[in-house]
Amino acid sequence: MRAVVYGVSALLLFLGVVFVMSFNLGLAYLLVGVILMSVAIILLALTRERKPIEIKQTISVGGPIKVREVRCPVCGANIDVTKVRVVAGRPIVTCGYCGNNFELTEEPLW
Repeated sequence: MRAVVYGVSALLLFLGVVFVMSFNLGLAYLLVGVILMSVAIILLALTRERKPIEIKQTISVGGPIKVREVRCPVCGANIDVTKVRVVAGRPIVTCGYCGNNFELTEEPLW
């Protein structure tokens, strides 16, 4: 599909350039040429490959890590802490039992 659009765009660009070069035959040729080239550019812009944006976030830990049992504050079920997702810069965990979303917080070291 993309190859067909590229071929059609190349043909439209070529015809647009030919019509613009024929401007001395009348103003209508210039107008048709500009329209053909504009359509070709719009087709190319609409079919361009959109690459997903990858965001990597690293978390630095200041001391030794001790993983304790994490429980849901609503139902008390054990939470799988390996399924943490970051939303707006905060680590959020979803309870697999009741579906509650809550933020993981770090207790101070002192």
